[in-house]
Amino acid sequence: MLISHRYKFIYTKTVKTAGTSTESYFERFCMPEGEWEQLHERESYESESGVIGHRGRVGDRKIKWYNHMPAEEIRQLVGDEIWNSYYKFCSIRNPWDKAISAYFHFGKNFNFKTRRRILQKLKHPTFSKQQHNFLGWLTKGHPPIDRDKYLIDDSPCIDKFIRFEHIEEDIMDICSTLGLPWNESWLPRFKGEKRDRVVSSQDLYSKPAHDEIKRRYAYEIKTFNYTYNS
Repeated sequence: MLISHRYKFIYTKTVKTAGTSTESYFERFCMPEGEWEQLHERESYESESGVIGHRGRVGDRKIKWYNHMPAEEIRQLVGDEIWNSYYKFCSIRNPWDKAISAYFHFGKNFNFKTRRRILQKLKHPTFSKQQHNFLGWLTKGHPPIDRDKYLIDDSPCIDKFIRFEHIEEDIMDICSTLGLPWNESWLPRFKGEKRDRVVSSQDLYSKPAHDEIKRRYAYEIKTFNYTYNS
């Protein structure tokens, strides 16, 4: 998450939406001129210029500002005057694609062996092992739901959504709105290596998996008009 007092904006960070790359682009505007350097992980930062949420391992520490803070928590810390007057934006992504990205990032922590009984109930004779495992993770592996980054009391609290599908165009639009420079070379590509590009969406999605996405992400699908793209 980011707060820029210099340019009066707030960025709330969702999961698996190129959030770290977007964060890295706008971080420089939350620090005094010339102080910023590109870091994949960083300690939380706070000054008169702005705030950058902690990104990386936390351990047992209690962090005031951290990267995936809910919008309501940010509002409580900054107060209504700043929250209501600053320009707020965050990133979203097609749920079908977001789920695959999250699967390759977080799925390695899903213990398929200890959950064998659960997965056995989901098994279907025509499913491949990949489809079976993906469905198991969708059902019991906690795919990310992060509406709390752009909803407060079930109502949108964001001025602009950056769609992952055309991230550069939307960041350019935000830069124009805020009077910030746009430079394509400033937008890094973090974490893309975690996804297995050899595996296609058709390799993973079965009908029950499609149904699970429609159930879990019904709000995003309806609000942002997302559909499955094979």
